[in-house]
Amino acid sequence: MKKLFYPAALKPNDMVALTAPSSPVSEKDLKIAVKSLKSLGLKPIIMDSCHQSHGYLSGHDKQRADDLNRAFSDKRIKGIFCLRGGYGSARLLPLLDFNSIKNNPKVFIGYSDITALHISINKL
Repeated sequence: MKKLFYPAALKPNDMVALTAPSSPVSEKDLKIAVKSLKSLGLKPIIMDSCHQSHGYLSGHDKQRADDLNRAFSDKRIKGIFCLRGGYGSARLLPLLDFNSIKNNPKVFIGYSDITALHISINKL
């Protein structure tokens, strides 16, 4: 069995990306997420997908995948928080840069539909 790797724990003043790889997030919920992360001493960076809506998705597949790829490749970002589950994250799998993800392990948080991403990342 392959051994899981663990990214570094988040610390106060760490930058974390907020992204929406599945369903859109309301501005109200986005503000609550930002406030919550700031109260933990983290510095949230809001990715474009958090302000997008394309039907039942938070933007086009490429936009949502680009947000994840940028968040994983940015050395300043130490964690990634997916704001919604819902539907659509599995559609991103062919568009993700798994080499970058493997070489830049980060705290990656999400639930529901985000499980497709967790499973793929844990296979690296």
